[in-house]
Amino acid sequence: MKLAFALVLALAVPAAADSSTEKARGHFKQGKAFQDAGAYERAAEEYKLAYEADARPEMLFNIAQAYRLAKRKEQAVDYFRQYLDKQPNGAGADEARRHVVTLTKEIDEENAAKQAPPPTVLPLGTGPIERVVIEDQGRGMRYSGLGVAAVGVIALGVGVKFGFDARAAADDISNHAGPWTSAEQARFDEGERADRNMKITYAVSGALLAGGAVLYYLGHRARETRVVTFVTPQTAGVGVSGAF
Repeated sequence: MKLAFALVLALAVPAAADSSTEKARGHFKQGKAFQDAGAYERAAEEYKLAYEADARPEMLFNIAQAYRLAKRKEQAVDYFRQYLDKQPNGAGADEARRHVVTLTKEIDEENAAKQAPPPTVLPLGTGPIERVVIEDQGRGMRYSGLGVAAVGVIALGVGVKFGFDARAAADDISNHAGPWTSAEQARFDEGERADRNMKITYAVSGALLAGGAVLYYLGHRARETRVVTFVTPQTAGVGVSGAF
């Protein structure tokens, strides 16, 4: 730092080497060590003690710089201005003025942000609501799908029974060893009908089960559709949402 170097040279002048100068030099060296270590606020305190021991304007600049690095903007502006009052044309005057302008702008912006009211956020359910309708449009379709599938299961059971009957008739005809009579013909026709009915009920059962599955799937897709009409102080409108 140019001003710090100038201060060291000034303090080193033998003619000024009295006790106050020695004390100021000690605090300055300690402050510089704190500043180099990043302990800026402690550096500012040491610079203040150096200024109290030997009131040289350059030390005001050092205090201001330490506060600026510590993000203590208001204190930095205050000491930069004190320095400018003492040395308006000093070696660090131009830099001090630039910092005053920049820091003052930042301070004003931060204060304005603190004073601005937070945006109004209405929690869900606290605003005035005109109408809320919740419709599960898929419920009836799901129930229909389950009903159709249940009928399909029953048809499947009937088809299984016809299959057993056809198998039993076929076994009776196969085991018959005597002459073919009207009774055997009737048993054969009964087995044929059972076999035909089995195939028909299996086909019907498959169609019912497939149709029930489709209806249930479509009902599942359309479940929990919400139709909401709402009015708030800022907006009004209709919202529709669905769970898929």
